[in-house]
Amino acid sequence: MHFIVQRCMLGMLISGAVTAASATPERALLRADVSISGTLQGMQDSVKKPLTGKAKQDSIRSAQTPVDTNTYKLTVFRKQSLDMQKAAIYPFNSLQQMLKGEVAGVYVQEPSGEPGTEMGMMIRGTAIPLVSHKDVYNAQPLVLLNGIPLTGDHPFAFDVKLYDYNRMGPATNLLAAIDPNNIASIEVLKDYADAAIYGPRAANGGVISIKTKAPVIGGRKISFNSWVGISQKPHISTTNAQYENAFRQPYYNRYATLENIIAYPTYLRDSANSAYYGPANWTDLYYRNKITRGVNASLSSGTQLANFRFAAGNEQTQNPGDNTRLDRYNAMFEINMVPVPWLTMSTMINATRLERRRNRSLRDRFEEMQYLPDLTSPLAPNKAAYAAYLDEFNQSFDNNRSNVINGYFRLKAQFSKDWSLTSSMVADYNEGTRDLFFPGTLLETVNYVSNYFGYNQRVGVNNTLSFQHLYNNKHTVSLEAGQVFEADYNRYNYSYAYNGPNDLIKLNQIVSDPNSPDYTSPKAYQAALISMFVDKQRHRLVSFYGKAGYKYRDVLDLMVLVRADGSSSAQPDNWWYTSPTFSVGYNLKKGLMADAGWLNDLRLHASYGRIARLMTDDRFGEGSQYASELSYNNNPYYYSYNGLAGLSRPYNSGYIGNGIKWPYSDQLDLGFDASLAGGRLNISLDVYNKSDNNMLMNIPGGYEYGYTSVYQNGMKVRNRGADLAIQANVLPGSSSLQWIPNANLNYNQNTLLALPGGIDQMVIGSGVNARLLKVGNSIDQFWLLENKGIYNRERDIPVDPKTQRKLNYKSTPVAAGDPVWRDVNGDYSITDEDKVMKGHYLPKVSGGFGSDLTYRNFTFSFSFYFALGKQVLNQEMANKLDFINHEGQISMDAIKEITFWQKTGDYNRYPLYNPWSKVVGYRADQDLFLEDGSFLKLRNVSLQYDLTKIRTWSKRSPIHGLTVYGTASNLFTITPYTGGDPELIYFNGVDNGYGQPIPKSYTVGVKMDF
Repeated sequence: MHFIVQRCMLGMLISGAVTAASATPERALLRADVSISGTLQGMQDSVKKPLTGKAKQDSIRSAQTPVDTNTYKLTVFRKQSLDMQKAAIYPFNSLQQMLKGEVAGVYVQEPSGEPGTEMGMMIRGTAIPLVSHKDVYNAQPLVLLNGIPLTGDHPFAFDVKLYDYNRMGPATNLLAAIDPNNIASIEVLKDYADAAIYGPRAANGGVISIKTKAPVIGGRKISFNSWVGISQKPHISTTNAQYENAFRQPYYNRYATLENIIAYPTYLRDSANSAYYGPANWTDLYYRNKITRGVNASLSSGTQLANFRFAAGNEQTQNPGDNTRLDRYNAMFEINMVPVPWLTMSTMINATRLERRRNRSLRDRFEEMQYLPDLTSPLAPNKAAYAAYLDEFNQSFDNNRSNVINGYFRLKAQFSKDWSLTSSMVADYNEGTRDLFFPGTLLETVNYVSNYFGYNQRVGVNNTLSFQHLYNNKHTVSLEAGQVFEADYNRYNYSYAYNGPNDLIKLNQIVSDPNSPDYTSPKAYQAALISMFVDKQRHRLVSFYGKAGYKYRDVLDLMVLVRADGSSSAQPDNWWYTSPTFSVGYNLKKGLMADAGWLNDLRLHASYGRIARLMTDDRFGEGSQYASELSYNNNPYYYSYNGLAGLSRPYNSGYIGNGIKWPYSDQLDLGFDASLAGGRLNISLDVYNKSDNNMLMNIPGGYEYGYTSVYQNGMKVRNRGADLAIQANVLPGSSSLQWIPNANLNYNQNTLLALPGGIDQMVIGSGVNARLLKVGNSIDQFWLLENKGIYNRERDIPVDPKTQRKLNYKSTPVAAGDPVWRDVNGDYSITDEDKVMKGHYLPKVSGGFGSDLTYRNFTFSFSFYFALGKQVLNQEMANKLDFINHEGQISMDAIKEITFWQKTGDYNRYPLYNPWSKVVGYRADQDLFLEDGSFLKLRNVSLQYDLTKIRTWSKRSPIHGLTVYGTASNLFTITPYTGGDPELIYFNGVDNGYGQPIPKSYTVGVKMDF
């Protein structure tokens, strides 16, 4: 049925085009540019003489061949964009993975290889200290899909979380909803001359603009891309209780007392216990080679007056670890029409469904339940014992689903050659559900059920009036005025319950009859053991802007932009903020160096721009207020007890007063773009100085009124650095062998220039995540004790000559077997004041390099990805060595996953401290565990063969393109880091050992165009 309707529509469009051709000049139709300042591109058909015979048949055959505007060439220099012809053949499942190492200035954090997990992106560093997951969410750049500003999960859901490991709900990476096969280009707008027009949402370093493939003109094109591959399981050295016992014996032999020996863990005592001392073959159930696959097909057709493109695809990505998986189902439809010569109508709708199978880790399960059981006996490394546990786990269910839909409707009226009006309506909506049940057999007979539903929506209306005129074939003047309105709404409903009557009832059902006196009352679970949360955020953004440009031939160009933004999250006396942007460019080759034969092009450019920064929580627009912070049962945001609502002042989260002003970002950008040696060498260099000013921060204060902290403006952070991109065509164009190497890198250094209230320093975070922010230093540094060795003898411990007391750690005397920590202030007491700022968890230099080699029908490509000058705090090793304080405690740090039974790192490089010491010698907040986390990775290798270029291929074949290819990804990593993969690091530079491996993968596929 769908095929019949499609054929009828195509027939009507073609017949309409033929009829219209006799009355009006044919107007070429390409999809309107999706940017705010977009322009319509077109093409005119020349008048041809009537043809007869074979010439007429050839003409008909040629007319049936579609004009594809999405063709790319390897030789094109892309200084801030991707080659999607290459990216589409790799098994990438998210936008972040496509961008990794491909564009200078873009750094991607991938803390886990688990498919569908959230990742972080930063453009030219970050101005936000990354202390919590909320900070990571707030630091993400704006992503545009055909001009639609995409919205994601709001970080306010972390407010009701006891632990900061995962967002509630499915916590799926919503940028995995974009099918690479539908993308024509991805461009990263880092210069504020390009990004400032998008307003406050571009304040996090710039904009990532995605444009989908346009419909073809004339004829019909059917495209197909399918691949299948394998994700290879890693090679793991497993351990059992015998290994663990041998590891601990040196500590017991040297330091243990009789009491310590008596308290030896039960699971390590009995060597006849095969569950712990038997074969450590748990990896047979945890790591398995997995099949990955993907398929995408598209149909595009139409005329110059109306055309369309429809695409559908499915991709399944599996990680070899812990049975994790992501399934994506995507469909997209786009249509363009020219009902009258001066009006273009365009619309697009893109819909995606994501289904995620999450990991089965104990930590994530206990985090969700907010309950810790007896942790005395860990999971056993024996396959049979682990299988028994998985049998019980499989009685549970954890369904994670996300639906994403976005689209636009756009009208462009071309009133004359110079004047045009573009009006757009855009929308982006996503929703997520998570339905979860754990049986009582997994948690001391207490079962657990939770349900989550949340959604995020953004609708917008944009209107742009444009004028452009060329005077005397020399001077181009362009004017543009625009209006933008965007409305955001975020909401979630979340509930959980404990201790149902049995494990057969897996839903928290309520009385649904509104006429019943027990309406909304639970049927099975006790009301006192049920917690329910509802929250929402609303935000409105209204903007007006004016833009003027001048261009003298191709030599000189000038631009000025003024934008005024009004936000509902700003306070009433500061609703509006006006920001300017200026840019100038000069082509030195065409202006002063026209006779330089070795130089093909050299353009210098400079810009200064200011972008206002949005406040992400609507509470800031309200000033002083009440909040739901009863905070019993260790939950930060309980707002009722047994159905009775309650309010309080925000004593724990921080006081929000009046007088809060707009933060803003300034950036100065200087650079050049050069082409040399006949266009065979292309270089682009930009240096920048970006400062984020008047940023809002929660600082200690308000103690006299019962508060712990107060929100104030005043933080200022500077990011300064350079972006470099190079591409060369090494061999002449006449050679059958072409070699095109390319490289990009970014150097970035951040500095804290000011803190609110004029303070010089402050501590944020706690425990291993504690950081010191100090004016004049970087915001991404660790705050650690300096380790200088071990006190082997009591007489080696320093003694205060004034008090005759030995050195102490926070009043606990230091003894033989304890670490030597540097007493920075010389007061013979080791405290937080002796911690120093060391290292950086963000790289100073990052980027990638690779090559494309073509020979006849073959294309071979490879790419490397690197990050240099970053450090990693190896918390996983610290926890392993600090086994006494992580044994049998009721604490998240005491959890031993099944992956506890594998060997990582080199234990011999660490001193043999007394693990029973009260000073905790293996505490993670010391530079003993700080390591160089720099790395170089071979990310991708591919080989393609174009069958349509062989001599025997018939030009009359309905198949216009047929390419077979193979790829390999993540083949090896070079790093000095002694832990696991230095890329699988938490956002704040801590390696907690929880990231699933980024697997080696191998695929084969085929692409066809009909």
